[in-house]
Amino acid sequence: MTQSTNKQEFRRIWLFLLITFTMTFAWTIGLIWPRVLGRDAATLSQEETLINTALTAVLMFFPAIGVLITRLITREGFKNSMLRLNLKGNVRYYLIGWFGPFVLTVIGAVLYYLIFPSEFTLTTYHSQMAIQPLPPTIFWTIQAVLMMVAPLLNLVTCFGEEWGWRGYLLPKVASRMKFLPTVLVTGLIWGVWHAPIIAAGHNYGMDYPGYPFAGIVAMCLFCIVLGTLFSYITLKTKSCWPAVFAHGMMNGTASIGVIFLADPMVYDRFVGPVPTGIIGAAAYIVVAVWIVWKMRKDERLTLNG
Repeated sequence: MTQSTNKQEFRRIWLFLLITFTMTFAWTIGLIWPRVLGRDAATLSQEETLINTALTAVLMFFPAIGVLITRLITREGFKNSMLRLNLKGNVRYYLIGWFGPFVLTVIGAVLYYLIFPSEFTLTTYHSQMAIQPLPPTIFWTIQAVLMMVAPLLNLVTCFGEEWGWRGYLLPKVASRMKFLPTVLVTGLIWGVWHAPIIAAGHNYGMDYPGYPFAGIVAMCLFCIVLGTLFSYITLKTKSCWPAVFAHGMMNGTASIGVIFLADPMVYDRFVGPVPTGIIGAAAYIVVAVWIVWKMRKDERLTLNG
C-alpha cells in the first residue's frame, strides 16, 4: 500500500466515523433524550415505549448510511463492499454466526442461575400463561421457532450496523493492525458509538452508580468481546453477512434468561442474566479469548486481495 493510498484510506475511515457519529448523536440527543431523560421507564406509556423503540431502531441504519455517503464522496466505489456471501468453504462460519450467540447467551443465563439460584422462578412464565394460556409444548415450540429465525427477523436493522462496523471499518483497520489491536480499536469505537443511547437508558437503565459513564464503559467492554466473534467470522468469510446473522441472533435472544427472573423489571444488568452483564457474557468472553489466542497463528489474515 503506497503512502498516498494509506492517507486516502485514513481519510475514508475518519469521514465514515464523522458522518456516522454525527447522525447518531444528533438523532439521539435531539429526538430520544427529550423523551426519556429524567423519567422512570415504568412511567412511560405503551405508545411512548413503542415510539422510543422505533427511534432507537433507526440508529442502527446510520453506520450503513455512513458507508454509502463515504463511498460516494470519496469515489471509492463498491468493488470491495463485503456483500458477497462467499459460502464455499465457509458454511461453518455461517453456522457459528447463526447459532453461536444463542448458545453463548443460554450458557451465560444458566451460569447466572447456578450462581444465584434464588433468582430463578417460573412465576413470570406462569403469569404469561395466565394471560395467554397455551399448552407448554406449544408455547416453547413457538419460542424456539422465533429464536431460530431471529437472524432473519432482525436482518434489516442488523445489516445497518454490520455493514458499517464489520463490512467497512473492520477491513480497513485489519489491513493495518494485528487481530488483537484490530478488535480492541473497532470494538471500542463501536462501544463509544452507543454512548448517547446508553445515556438514554438503553441496556443498563439510568438508576445505577456512575450513570452514565459506568454504562458506557461496560458497553465498550461488551462491544470489544462481542466484536471479537463478529470480526473473526467476518475476516474468515470476507463477508459481513455472518456478523449480520450473529448480531440478529444476539439481539433476538439476549433477554431469554429474563423470563425466569423473580422480577424481570428489577435485576442488575451489569451482572446478568442478559449478556451485557459480566456473568451473562461469560461464555462470550471465553470464546473471545480463545479466538484471540487462535488468531495469533494467523495474524496475516486481512481482506486485501
